[in-house]
Amino acid sequence: MPETRRRIVQLALLAGLVPIRTALAGSRRSLADEADALVRPYARAGLFSGAVIVARDGVVLFRQAYGAANREWDIANTPDTRFRIASLSKQFTAAAILKLQEAGQIGLDDPVSRYMPGLPAGWAPITVRMLLDHRSGLPNVTALADYDSTIARVARQPMEVVGRLFGEALLFPAGSAQEYSNTGYILLGAVIERLTGESFAEALHGLVLGPAGLSRTGDADPERIVPHRAVGYHRVAGQWRNATPVTAAAALGAGGLVSTVDDLVAWDRSLLGGRVLGPAAMAELVKDEGYGYGLGLYLGQAYGARLWSHGGFLHGFSAIKDTYPDRGLTIVVLGNTETTPAQTLSRRLGALVLEQSEATGIVVPPNVLDRYAGSYRTGPRSIVRLTRAGDGLVAQGTDLPRLVLAPESDRVFVGGDGTRIALDIEPDGRATGLMLDAPGQTWAGPRIDSRTARRISTRRLARAIQP
Repeated sequence: MPETRRRIVQLALLAGLVPIRTALAGSRRSLADEADALVRPYARAGLFSGAVIVARDGVVLFRQAYGAANREWDIANTPDTRFRIASLSKQFTAAAILKLQEAGQIGLDDPVSRYMPGLPAGWAPITVRMLLDHRSGLPNVTALADYDSTIARVARQPMEVVGRLFGEALLFPAGSAQEYSNTGYILLGAVIERLTGESFAEALHGLVLGPAGLSRTGDADPERIVPHRAVGYHRVAGQWRNATPVTAAAALGAGGLVSTVDDLVAWDRSLLGGRVLGPAAMAELVKDEGYGYGLGLYLGQAYGARLWSHGGFLHGFSAIKDTYPDRGLTIVVLGNTETTPAQTLSRRLGALVLEQSEATGIVVPPNVLDRYAGSYRTGPRSIVRLTRAGDGLVAQGTDLPRLVLAPESDRVFVGGDGTRIALDIEPDGRATGLMLDAPGQTWAGPRIDSRTARRISTRRLARAIQP
């Protein structure tokens, strides 16, 4: 631990000396051109709409926006657009708790019931730290069947959300295992409100956002007027739709913030520069207890370097921030479509900057691949069929040769010729349509049943053999 702290202090001193600035050297422009060439095909295919930044030691190597912030008004995204950052919010919540610990107002190893009376007796062993690193055993409230239809739309207070689980048993004895749970971070948001006597947004600004100098990061409450906020979009049966807004209470400390690519780079520099957390608190933030997770951050390695990372996905938005602390490198991808393959884009950009072979690390569970198998109409007499093939999919269609597809996210797949297919997904996991971008052609359409697929195929065959 002393060595970890020493390295953090060294990085902090380095980060604090170099202001954020845009690089103008020719080599930087070349890298920016390569980065744009990497990202642009995803934007052209309609898979990505959002903003991207790559910065090293405070120097912006690449900063670009793509697609529409608002499709109804045809307003373009810019690098200053504010996006919902979903679970990237967790690292801000964790930092706020650590600030309260530094002030002597809370202990990480105290039972959370000390600060939030009225919790179920079975939750008594749960500590603040267990909420932060997902070892509490609390079920994930966002997995409840009525989260999307009811909780996310009408909840007014965070404990209304957490209270939905009061009658549920813990998934495992507190502290004995780890399973990711948004519930714990919603509860942490409520704890912050109780300890400070302020709303979560106000408390977060005073504890971390203000000290970090972040002026464009804040409350994502859909009822608030937020300048330059992007609209979130999802796809249903081959068509774009406005994503359903999520109330503030239903996300809070788990996913309740909007931000910009610039602010998230500044956030990294503030952390490494010691302007938010002291060395001991910073060490707690990135301490791995053996699960590859710190407090609000995944901890691992990529391309031979340490990686602190977190992704986010919430009702029309997809995001990721990858931090390579020993390389001074931050990569942020913020998207306002659910089709955005944020992790793939970020890891591919990391490989480009670090001059390494690409390794995105995307694995889609077999049961998810099985749900995608089926037939999709891409034209009046055109069909694309998806079948499961090992860890990926095979696509074959009326106007499409057989293609083996590898995953780029849990819903985007790519073939060897650059063809990409994105699945339209309902909250329950059902695939209702697809979007297909092949060299020179783009199709989209709904999922159809096997009987309809046979009828379309029969009619096409009959048309083909007519004299």
